[in-house]
Amino acid sequence: MADQYKQTNGPKFFTALLVVLLIFPALNNALAVNTGYISDENTAPDSAKEITGRFEGSKSKKEEKQSLFPTLKEKMDSLPPFWRDTNLFLNFRTYYFYRDKDGTSNNEAWALGGSINYESGWWRNRLQIGLVGYTSQKLYGPESRDGTLLLRTGQQSFSVLGQAYLDMRIIDGLNLRLYRQTFNNLPYVNRQDSRMVPNTFEAYSLIGLGLKNTDFIVSHVTRMKTRNSSSFEYMSEVAGYKGTSKGLTMGGARYKFSQGNDVGAISQYSWDLWNTVYAEANTTWEPTAETDIRLSFQYTDQRSVGDELDGDFETYVFGGNVAASYQGAILNFAFSTTDSDSGIRNPYGGYPGYLSLMVKDFDRADEDAWLVGFSYDFSSLGLDGLSLFTNYARGNTPESGKTASPDQEEFDLTVDYRFKRDFLKGVWLRMRGAYLDQDGPDGVDVKDFRVIVNYELPVL
Repeated sequence: MADQYKQTNGPKFFTALLVVLLIFPALNNALAVNTGYISDENTAPDSAKEITGRFEGSKSKKEEKQSLFPTLKEKMDSLPPFWRDTNLFLNFRTYYFYRDKDGTSNNEAWALGGSINYESGWWRNRLQIGLVGYTSQKLYGPESRDGTLLLRTGQQSFSVLGQAYLDMRIIDGLNLRLYRQTFNNLPYVNRQDSRMVPNTFEAYSLIGLGLKNTDFIVSHVTRMKTRNSSSFEYMSEVAGYKGTSKGLTMGGARYKFSQGNDVGAISQYSWDLWNTVYAEANTTWEPTAETDIRLSFQYTDQRSVGDELDGDFETYVFGGNVAASYQGAILNFAFSTTDSDSGIRNPYGGYPGYLSLMVKDFDRADEDAWLVGFSYDFSSLGLDGLSLFTNYARGNTPESGKTASPDQEEFDLTVDYRFKRDFLKGVWLRMRGAYLDQDGPDGVDVKDFRVIVNYELPVL
């Protein structure tokens, strides 16, 4: 029955979805409220219309701070643009991670580090270079509690030149970016900055921004550095196939019909592994001056290609989300359903699903799941800088057969505080907790606790 569905209804459904994307222009640019890799870099939004979308990247609130050497910065005003417009800043981070898993060893570590970021100005309005070095140094981490991804395997400190790129401006809005870089605004291939150091990639990308209301990317990615690694590996090796040297080629676009109304789709071809096609559609409206409502849909089609190193499979996941806000409070509902043939593969970054939480993504084979979430920004109560968001999700799978697995539920809570005054201005304190409960004797219960402190300091 499942094979028959894939051969008939599956392709028809995907075709119908694409028709919907093309016909209905009242679609918006944001997805779920603070789930997945979006929540890793963002505090709670002020309203539903401020929710950050999977094709938009990070919009985390930042404090404006004076550079560490303002006199030197002023003296650079007389230099050519390549030097005058130089940006140099430090990003300090300390991170404590503890995970308690029933029946297995716990994971625990505390690290200190961050990044130093350099970006030149434009040379003759055509060329720009960027360098970013990352480090994660162990403060605490027993070898018996390895696995937090804050440090290298074996609880080892590490440093790496994660980004080193040349940006070539072809015309305004169209750039060619070469070598080590990040993708912070793409489904499945992204920074996933949820530990000390983000994912970065060796890639060759043609990027268009704002060209006739369209943002697009065409890129070939050869290698990737994962969150707890100091070396770059071929994309197929990251997927688990050591000794192979396959890359990934992708092309995607987002079209903006008007402010707050757009559609997006991308195809990511992992050579001799699988092809992932992702599409999204969203809309927002304001029933009253203080109320916003956002409706979103997404669809992923994933299937094996080429030599099928990961086996022969075809699968999909479909999801929907609605978020409503009023005076700083946002209530969020979402659902997803995954094909019975296979779960979704996502080794190259965060999963873009609406039900991607701190521990689980709820994208197992034949899993039907739903979520309810709530966030609140306390600024309206006079507590500027304080916000929180929480999500509860439940996923059900068959009790017997090849796709049988424990039903599961997860509850997450994140509290953020951005200091606004005196010498602590710009410090971002984040506390996160998660609880996963899986049913039955094969289920594993997980308790997850994290404390993160970020501080960005402009040098130039």
